[in-house]
Amino acid sequence: MSKIFIILLLLSSLVFSQNFLKINALDEKLINLTFNDDHETVKKICEFLISLDSKNPKYYYHYFGADALQLHEQINHSPLNGRDTFRELLVDQSLERLESALQELEEIPMTPSNRFYIASLHGYYSRLAGLNSYWWSAYASGSKANTMFEELIKDFPECYDAYLYPGVYGYYASRLEGFNGFIAGILGVSGNRLEGLMKIDLALEKSKLVYPQALLMILEINTVMEDNPKRAIPFFEEFIAAYPQNQRVVNWYSHTLLNMNQAKNVEEIIKKDTNGIVDNFVKAKYYFLTEQIDSSAKYSEYAYLNPKTWRGIIEHTKYYSVYTNWFLETREIEKEDRSKLNDYYSSLFELDLNNISESKYIYKLTSLLAKENYGEFDDLTLSKPNFEEVYFEAEFNLLQGIALFQQNKLLESITYFERAEFSFDRRKRTIALRYQLDIYLRETVSITKANLLMERIEDTEYEKLIFRLNELREDTICKYPTVTSSY
Repeated sequence: MSKIFIILLLLSSLVFSQNFLKINALDEKLINLTFNDDHETVKKICEFLISLDSKNPKYYYHYFGADALQLHEQINHSPLNGRDTFRELLVDQSLERLESALQELEEIPMTPSNRFYIASLHGYYSRLAGLNSYWWSAYASGSKANTMFEELIKDFPECYDAYLYPGVYGYYASRLEGFNGFIAGILGVSGNRLEGLMKIDLALEKSKLVYPQALLMILEINTVMEDNPKRAIPFFEEFIAAYPQNQRVVNWYSHTLLNMNQAKNVEEIIKKDTNGIVDNFVKAKYYFLTEQIDSSAKYSEYAYLNPKTWRGIIEHTKYYSVYTNWFLETREIEKEDRSKLNDYYSSLFELDLNNISESKYIYKLTSLLAKENYGEFDDLTLSKPNFEEVYFEAEFNLLQGIALFQQNKLLESITYFERAEFSFDRRKRTIALRYQLDIYLRETVSITKANLLMERIEDTEYEKLIFRLNELREDTICKYPTVTSSY
């Protein structure tokens, strides 16, 4: 009798621990359409399926997954004037549809798969509510979704799709401060960056259904939350290989590469773009960095005719338009566009005008770096001018550091990045610090240097880098375990 009991116990544990989610051809089709930006087709298919079976939460899961991505696309492509009002309207409409769906599903049996999909719908609700700053609703729905997923993980530890939301929830909760942190504390919300990242990584590696969502979260964390673009690059490439028609990610990836002074892959993306996925802002920046002045001026102008993207990119592209038209001596366009520059770029262009030879020297050096022409880059550094303006001196050192970093000469690059910190441009200082943090995490450096870098990063009050400092602290402790009391 005891042997039978043991056998039954073993069999039940095997059944209980397996991943109950089954991905069929319909799921794969809907996922592929969703993340290749065919949101309307997904929603129409799901509306038809819901009309046949209104109690199946899977159909709502796919519908609102596509709806959320479509909503973000509509917001980002809307005119800047009135964008907030437009966002509030769209979000409220989606929340209303979600509330109706959850009411429709209230009485369905709580099978494991139904629990997963219902929890996911609460997760969607939480994120949407956050977009409109409905913080109480966001945290209440988020807490409910997180609890449901944690219970699923406890019952079915091999359901790796269930790990994504708790990972995201824990990661973002660890970033909450001020009023949001206060509300989260009332609701008992707490987070841990490392644990959150580990769960997201597990979902990315082993999930079936949420794999593309996990990729998007990794991209958002590394580029938006932690200013760690180098780590994001392979995930961009993985996503685009699976979903090549996703306009947002293709352009996001292109901007990220260009911000890192790497233009070669963007050249290939532009050449192969037969469906108009690459936006004019990417083209303007690519052509600017590769010294194709006429094309940069042209696409900068095209970009202004339809300025539907993030405000920061628009302001940045205005500067390209002014600089290229100045370079081409088309003074009327330069003068007209110059009046549109914000204070930061207006001051920057003033530096260009007052230091013409230095500005054009740095531009040439930047272009050689972006094209990865390191031989000519090194030759040009030998004819470095006597900089009269600190900004250009710091820029020269930053470009030198990046060139060495890209050639994997990490320790040689540190001195240049340290010199680049003397720039009065806060963004350039944080870039120099970011590269040093990346190097310190890969190379063995002295405890003193690690401590000094951490102090300089903390002094910037730049949260994206400060949030990553625990990596350096933990890494330093591993290398020098006898000095753990220093932290």
